[in-house]
Amino acid sequence: MRRLLPEWRRVLIRLLVLSLCALWLSSAPAQVSAAPAAAGAPAGESPKRGFLWEAHKGERRVYLLGTIHVGKTEFYPMNADYLARLREAEVIAVEADVSEAARVAPLVQKWAYYPGGTPGLDARVPALRSRLEELAKRDGLSADVFWRMKPWMAANTLVVLEAARLGFSPAYATEAFLFDFARKAGKPIVEIESIEEQLRLFDSATEALQLAYLQQAVESIDDGSNQEEITRLVSAWERGDGTEMERLLTKMRSAKGVAERFVVEQIIDGRHPHMVDAIERFAANGKLHLIAVGSLHYFGPNGLLELLRARGFTVVPVS
Repeated sequence: MRRLLPEWRRVLIRLLVLSLCALWLSSAPAQVSAAPAAAGAPAGESPKRGFLWEAHKGERRVYLLGTIHVGKTEFYPMNADYLARLREAEVIAVEADVSEAARVAPLVQKWAYYPGGTPGLDARVPALRSRLEELAKRDGLSADVFWRMKPWMAANTLVVLEAARLGFSPAYATEAFLFDFARKAGKPIVEIESIEEQLRLFDSATEALQLAYLQQAVESIDDGSNQEEITRLVSAWERGDGTEMERLLTKMRSAKGVAERFVVEQIIDGRHPHMVDAIERFAANGKLHLIAVGSLHYFGPNGLLELLRARGFTVVPVS
C-alpha cells in the first residue's frame, strides 16, 4: 500500500508552484493575452475573491493585493471595490514581471535547465524515469520536455500541469489580469524582486534536496493529494478565507526536516524582509502603488501583514 504524504508535504508543493513557478509557464504572449480584458470590464456584483488591504503610515499609503498564480475564467471581472482601487493606483508592483517572454525565456534556460553536454534528468533519476514518461504521455507531451529540466523545475511543471487538469490555468492568474490591465490603462509596472532572483533562489538548493522535492511531487500526483491540495488552496483564495491560509502555513512551519526548513526559511520567510523594504520604499515614493504578492505571503506571524505592523503601518482590509 502506497504511503500517503503528510499534509505539510502536499501543501509545500502547492505553495511553491503557486508562489513562483506557475507564472513562468504563463509568460508567453499568447497565454497572457488570454486573460480576460481588464481595463474596461464591468465589475457588477462579483464576489470579493482574494484579498486586498490598505496600509498606511502617516501620509504614506499603499494597497496590498493577495494574488493567486493560477485561475479560471469565472474569477473575472474583479470585484467592483477592488477594481476601483486598482484604477486609483498610479503604479502596479508585482513580485516579478514575466509579461515579456523574450526577456524571461533566457533566464529560465539559464537557471532551470541543465547545460548541454551534462547528464540530464533522465540519467539522474532512473527510478522515476518511467513514471515521468507516463505522466508526460497522459498530458499529451513527450517526456523529452523533462530531461533537460533541473529537478525543482520538473516538479513544479508537473504540478502546474496537474492544476491545468483541474481547470486552473496560469493564463487566468491575478498577475495575468494585472499585466493586461496595466497595458490598457497605461500604468507602469515595477518589480519587488525579479524573475532571476526567484529562479536563483530555487536553484540554490542542493541537488539532493531538489531530487527529494521531485519525488514528493510525483508521489502526491500518484496518491491524489495533489489535486486535493490545489483545490483547497485555490478555494481558500476564492473565498477570501484568511483562516484557511493561516492553517496551511501553520502546517508547513511545523515541519522539522532540512528540506522543509530550506523552503520555509528561504523560499517563504526569507523573502519577506526584502519585500517589506520594497513596500516601505513604494509607500514613500509619492505615487500610490498597488502591490501584488502571492496571498500566502501575507499571513502568519512572519507574514507581510505582521511585519508591516511591526514597522508602524496600520493595515486594514478593503471591504
